[in-house]
Amino acid sequence: MKMLSKPQFDLAKNYIINHARPIDRHLFNYHFLNGSKSPILAELEKYQNSDGGVGNALEPDIRSSFSSPVVTSLAMQYARDVNLPWNLPFIRSVMDYFTRIYEKYHHWPLRLPHMNESPHAEWWHYRGLDRPFSHNPGVEIIGYYHAYPQSIPENLLPLFHDHVFQYIEEQPDHIDVHKMLCYLRLVEEMPDPGKTIIIDYLRDISRQVVTEDLSQWSEYSAKPLWLAPSPNSPLYNVLEDVVHWNLDFEIDQQLPDGSWSPLWEWGIEKDFWKNTVLPEWKGWLTVQVLKVLKRYERISFD
Repeated sequence: MKMLSKPQFDLAKNYIINHARPIDRHLFNYHFLNGSKSPILAELEKYQNSDGGVGNALEPDIRSSFSSPVVTSLAMQYARDVNLPWNLPFIRSVMDYFTRIYEKYHHWPLRLPHMNESPHAEWWHYRGLDRPFSHNPGVEIIGYYHAYPQSIPENLLPLFHDHVFQYIEEQPDHIDVHKMLCYLRLVEEMPDPGKTIIIDYLRDISRQVVTEDLSQWSEYSAKPLWLAPSPNSPLYNVLEDVVHWNLDFEIDQQLPDGSWSPLWEWGIEKDFWKNTVLPEWKGWLTVQVLKVLKRYERISFD
């Protein structure tokens, strides 16, 4: 079993301190250096707009300053990571934004026209509204209503659950990995009996979704640690063997500068990708990999 050595950890720590965005540095401090959640909240507020949603390149591949559901859902991933409470104006305004967007579109569009007006990865180019309900990010967003039940509009809750369970009832034997990640974020927040129904379905199909071929992990693929980022993850027992191979693989992927690098790149605006976007992703990804290695006790701190 491979371990990330203390010199390797220190190298990653130095990379984060010197190169990561402030929000990712603060998240690292929270998980590894007994840091406070307050600086994370302060950084999230900088990305928030007056409509309550979040934009401003919090998602590095979407540079638009305007709010979108998908970037706002990323902000909520940070918020839930540190358990920000309901009584914060940031949380309340985000949930109000989600409700207004749903009432306008009857779902949460993955892409919006304003994304085309700023630099963006080609896969975020807007070509028309998603129809019908977009499970990515819609299912994940429904999870945040469960995390903050004070925000659930009573007239919309049945519709939310219809979106979630009508798809599950169809029992597709393979789903897109991003859709699966949204369902996993949903079950982190929702109660039983719905939670168990969804987990049982995800467990049944997880081997069809995950990329088990180690030779493909150097490319963009559904790596096991995406689906089971913790030994407490609902899919860990199903994917345990490939998870531990993936942990060994990730340790070997650390770059000489201490970072981990994304497995994707823009096919356009290469200089902007290299000089601006790539460093942001490397900072984010290095923190995420270290969090996973810590959960699996794969870091030697001594």
